[in-house]
Amino acid sequence: MVSSRPQAWLPDGLQGRLTALPGGHTNRCWRLDTARGRYWLRLGCARPERLGIDRRQELEAHRLAADAGLAPAVRFALPERGLLVLDWLDEPDWRQRTEPDLAGLMARVATLHRLPATLPVLDLRQRMQHYLGRLTAVPPALAACLPRFDEPALNPAFTPVFCHHDLTAGNLLGERPWLLDWEYAALGDAAFELAVIADGFGLDPAASAAMLAHYRAGGGELDPPRLAARLCWVHLLTALWAAVQYRHHGTPSYLALQQGAEARLARALTQY
Repeated sequence: MVSSRPQAWLPDGLQGRLTALPGGHTNRCWRLDTARGRYWLRLGCARPERLGIDRRQELEAHRLAADAGLAPAVRFALPERGLLVLDWLDEPDWRQRTEPDLAGLMARVATLHRLPATLPVLDLRQRMQHYLGRLTAVPPALAACLPRFDEPALNPAFTPVFCHHDLTAGNLLGERPWLLDWEYAALGDAAFELAVIADGFGLDPAASAAMLAHYRAGGGELDPPRLAARLCWVHLLTALWAAVQYRHHGTPSYLALQQGAEARLARALTQY
C-alpha cells in the first residue's frame, strides 16, 4: 500500500497513523499521529532532479529558515527519499483567502532576504535550459518568446539574497505566516521572489506597488522595472515547468497551467 511506504523509513519514535492530505502539484502529504504528538509528513516526487530539485539543498535551506523562525522545525528527514517530517501546525494555508496580507508577508520575506546563506545561486537561464532539455518539442508559443530573453532589459543586475522562490498561497500558513516547501530555495534575485508572489496572487499594478512599498518598509531594496523584468521570467519558467509535468503525466491541469502562463507572458512582453 502506498501510504505504508513512508512508515517503513520512520524511526520508532515517529511510528503512528497516517491520514492523507490534499497534496500540491508534485508531492504527497500526510498528517502523522503518534504517541509523541502530531506531525506533518511529506514524501517527495520521484526523480526530483527532473524538476531541478536538490533534496539536500532543500533541507539545508529549510533548516536555515527554521532556525530564524520562518519555517516549521524539521523533526526528521531522509533527503535521498524525499521524506520530511515537520511539527504539525493546525492553521490554514492562504489558498482560501480573498486577498493576501502583503504587509505581513513582506515583513517575513524581507527578513528571509537578510539571512546569511551559502546556497548556490539560482541561474534562471540554466533553469530554462534544464526544462527545455526535458521537452521533446517546445510549445510554439514559448519557442516564439525565447529570443526575447536575451534582451538586456529582461536580465537586470542584482545582488543574490536567500530566496524561497515558490511563495504561493499553498506554501504560506497561518497569520504569521509560516513559509513552507523549500524545494526551490537558493540564493537569487529578490525581484524574482516578489514576481512569483505577484503572479501567484494575481496582483494588479496597484497591489504590486503596495507589495513593493511593504517590502521596502521591511528593509528590502527593489524597483518596479526589475520586478517587471523578473515577472516575465516567472511566466516563462512556470509555463516550461508545467509543460515538463504535462509531458510526463498528461494531467489536464498542467496543460491549463502552461497555457495560462503563456498568455500572461505574451501580455507582459508587450512592455518591452
